[in-house]
Amino acid sequence: MRDVDLIGGTLIMRHTKGDKQRLVPMHPLLTEILERYRLTMGIVGVPDAWLFPVFVKDESMTPKDTQHWFEKILRLAEISSPGRKKHERSPCLHCMRHVFVFKSFAKAEKAGRKIDDSVPYLSIYLGHDSLQETEKYMKFSSELFPVAMELFSDYSADVFPEVAHET
Repeated sequence: MRDVDLIGGTLIMRHTKGDKQRLVPMHPLLTEILERYRLTMGIVGVPDAWLFPVFVKDESMTPKDTQHWFEKILRLAEISSPGRKKHERSPCLHCMRHVFVFKSFAKAEKAGRKIDDSVPYLSIYLGHDSLQETEKYMKFSSELFPVAMELFSDYSADVFPEVAHET
């Protein structure tokens, strides 16, 4: 709990990607949920309490525990990965990072900000060592960026003129 700031609405993330430490802001709704969770768990005023303990032993969840619960949630939600093709992934925890990045880019575009201006902030937020690492997340999707597609189409209309050909 010492890494959870419910007043400031931030989490201290220790030993994250690249063994870095950083502050992560929480959505106010998540902060409210964690406040209620803390009361329910009886860990108010207990800074050494684990936020998500393993109940069998008084320790934090391991990556294996986290994966187990993620898979259980997928099963309960009836989310499966039927007949995957080569190079396709089933739902995974890391996919959530990709979804977060895509939604962040879409939100920036909708707010009128250039996507390129968002990359440095997301790079730091994600714990990347370089902008190139963040750019790997940017698989351009016309569905996510309809405004950009329309602008590009308008821009390129004169660059690539229609060619009339005889058959």
